[in-house]
Parts: sequence; structure tokens; C-alpha cells
Amino acid sequence: MNISELRSQLEEDLAWRLDELRHLRNSLLGSIDRDNWPVAAVRAILVMQYAHLEGFTRQAFSVYVSAINERQLVANDVQASVFASALVAEFDALRLGSGGDQESDEGRLTRRAKTQVEFVEKLRRLNEGPLVIDASSAVSMEMNFGRDVLRRTLFRLGIPEDAVSKEYYNSLEFVRTMRNDIAHGTRKNRIEPGLFEAHRAKCEAFMNDLARVITSAVTNEWFRCAS
Repeated sequence: MNISELRSQLEEDLAWRLDELRHLRNSLLGSIDRDNWPVAAVRAILVMQYAHLEGFTRQAFSVYVSAINERQLVANDVQASVFASALVAEFDALRLGSGGDQESDEGRLTRRAKTQVEFVEKLRRLNEGPLVIDASSAVSMEMNFGRDVLRRTLFRLGIPEDAVSKEYYNSLEFVRTMRNDIAHGTRKNRIEPGLFEAHRAKCEAFMNDLARVITSAVTNEWFRCAS
């Protein structure tokens, strides 16, 4: 994938998402004075905005991971955090273990030992051959995308945190929190239109900016070790 193809892929994915959000907003709120916006309509737009915010972010970072994998780099070529990204599933297995509490201690301990061996075997394979990062693990949004997940993903993939402006953080957290509150039934009151519009616009700007950041990250190969 060359840079033009990467940019086109990001732009196409972003375009249909923004078009759908604008269509939904115009359909539900377009002809209504903002002081009379229905609570249910604003809630529906917020839930959809979260879905596209998380979806585009996951897709953008996955495109970046694909670009890294295509280069068939070895472990010493990339930043330590990028190398660690290829082991996320194994780290989780070591941390979380497997099996239930009802199984015998002997079984639990044996599985733990086997998990440790599997980790070492994966580490050997990665050291001996081209690095392969599983995007589904490395760029997991935890179904709770916000500031913390964004910062973790940037770090994992060797992208400087300051490449994405912190001015977006409040809006990402606003949409995440509102979506969670709506899903859990704890947010039923009216959301102030000015606040809603400000965060909506900021999140759309974030998506546009993330496409730029990913393009720069691939162009400049930020995932590589500093020479």
C-alpha cells in the first residue's frame, strides 16, 4: 500500500461516516429551532457519533498496523512499544490466565506454565522472522473509546502523543460518557444544544486530524527505531 492508497482509504472511510452523521442530524434536527430539539433526537445522534468515532479510530489505526506489517520488519527495526504490540494477546493471557475457579489447583498451575511457554515461543518467532501485529488486539477500543484508550494506542504504535492535540480530549470524553450514560439508562435529561454542538464539531475535527496523523506516521515511519 503506497501513501496515496492509504490516504484514499482513510478519506473514503471518513467521508461516509461524516455523511451519515450529517444526514442523521439534518433528518432529526434540521428544521427544528435548537431550543426545541427533542431529547431523544440528540441522544440518538450522540450514540451514532460515538459509534463512528470509535469505528473510524479503530479503522485508521488498523490501516497503520497493516502498513507496518507490509514492510516485513524485524524486531530490532521497530520501537520497543511497537514490538510489544505484537504480543498484546500473549500479555493478556499471562495477566488474565484461563479456566474457572472450580478447576483444580494442579490444572490451573499447569495452564499457567503452558501459557508462559507459549509466550516465550511467540517471542522467539517474532525475533526470528518478520514482525506481524494483530490489529484486533493492538488497536482494541475496549468498546469504551476515549482519552485513555487513544493515548494507549498512540503509545503502543510508536506515535508521539503530542501528534494529536489535547484539545480534543474533553470532547472525546464527553461523547464517551454520554453514550455510556444513555446505554445504561442514567442519562435521560436534556443536553444543552450549545454543548452538544461544540463537542460534535470537535469530534469531527478529531477524525479529520487523525487521518492526517496516520498519513504522516506512515510517511515518516514513526514506528521505526531512531537511527
